[in-house]
Amino acid sequence: MKILLLLLLAPAVLNARDGPDFRTSEILLLQDGFIALKIENSSPQGWVPTKADRDKVFISLSINGVKRAEYQVRSVDPTIFLGHSLIVFKTNFRAITPLRIRVALNEEKALPESDFSNNVLEIDLKPKP
Repeated sequence: MKILLLLLLAPAVLNARDGPDFRTSEILLLQDGFIALKIENSSPQGWVPTKADRDKVFISLSINGVKRAEYQVRSVDPTIFLGHSLIVFKTNFRAITPLRIRVALNEEKALPESDFSNNVLEIDLKPKP
């Protein structure tokens, strides 16, 4: 019985390791004052979101400890789902005063991923003078 269970679970474990690996590598302050996120998929494996996946939350943004926005898969450049890809995602928030920004990708683990440990980045962001 245990061997049968292991055989059934083995493909799922292998697929999880072979999935995409998303992370926010940098939080940027653009010239116009808007906050942008540099998001990477460091895995060589691509992944194609299903129609149902398009409504799932991909990015959560908190400012000064308060969740301010959630962006669904459909609002993100689909290039990020290709292997070894990078996008810059411009948010609809400006930094006028110093802020504490926290970005979490795929926080609810709704999408397959090989490594969830690198999905959160939190920094202090100071506006340009």
